[in-house]
Amino acid sequence: MSCISRLRMRRSSAYGSFVPKLLEQKSPEERLWSCKMERKLEAKIPIEAASPLGTLESSMDAENVLVKPCSFNQTCTRQKPKWHTFRVLPIAILTVSSCQIGFHLYSTPSFNKLLRFEPNKRLEVWRYFTYMLVHDGWSHLALNVVMQCIFAALLEISQGRLRVLTIYVLGGVTGILGAACLHPDLVVGASAGGYSLLLSNVADLVLNFHTINYRIYRAISISTLIIFDVIYDIVHIYSSREPQVSWQAHFFGGLTGLFLGLVVFKCNKPTKSTRVFFCLGLTLYFIFIASFIVLMAQIEKCGTKGLIRRQFVYLC
Repeated sequence: MSCISRLRMRRSSAYGSFVPKLLEQKSPEERLWSCKMERKLEAKIPIEAASPLGTLESSMDAENVLVKPCSFNQTCTRQKPKWHTFRVLPIAILTVSSCQIGFHLYSTPSFNKLLRFEPNKRLEVWRYFTYMLVHDGWSHLALNVVMQCIFAALLEISQGRLRVLTIYVLGGVTGILGAACLHPDLVVGASAGGYSLLLSNVADLVLNFHTINYRIYRAISISTLIIFDVIYDIVHIYSSREPQVSWQAHFFGGLTGLFLGLVVFKCNKPTKSTRVFFCLGLTLYFIFIASFIVLMAQIEKCGTKGLIRRQFVYLC
């Protein structure tokens, strides 16, 4: 009898004495499971694979292979898939929107006057930021919250929360600076930040056009929203209905999102044109800021003290 035959007999006798004892002590389901495990073990360690050359040394090595019996008490633990993670949620813009809703719920008219933008109080720097918390009513607040969440949802996933939040805040500040220079009046609302997010989607498309999913549909959607808003602003301005829309804040806030998007957003496949877009956006934004600061200083120097147009409260 060859070594391989003797090894097969030993293996069959070992399984023959071990498996039946286990099967007698287990339930039918566990017996079926143990039989399946035995077949897997036989398929996993065949004798021919253990001694491919048929020599005595290789057969003895195969004989020393120990097959550990599986414990029936072990349970297979599978990690549950994470369907929802914080990474795919626009946490930054949701936090800002929650603050705006909470402020509108609990704020008082006197506190709103302290935070809204007034051109005769240009030196109160906090007003350039806090006017975005004040809204004229629930419809005004709901429109701004819904639009800014839609515009920021995809950007936060692809570009990160910090970049999106930076563009949102700076868009609001630059928008109110432009409105204060061209048409100084009372302004409340956060539309300048929302429009900066809208136009920053254009910058994202320019930088990552070949890597963005559904880029054609996204470009069509952004173009449609821009055209619709331009028509709405023109109709609202010429209708002279109160409250008026601060198109200046919309315009300069949107341009800020476009220029800063070229600067702040990351490019998945950088090229030579990426550097050109970066320099162009940074240069144009600093020209905007420098021009607005100079104009604000001239208005403060040459304007009548305490002058403010109170015909309308402008919504942004």
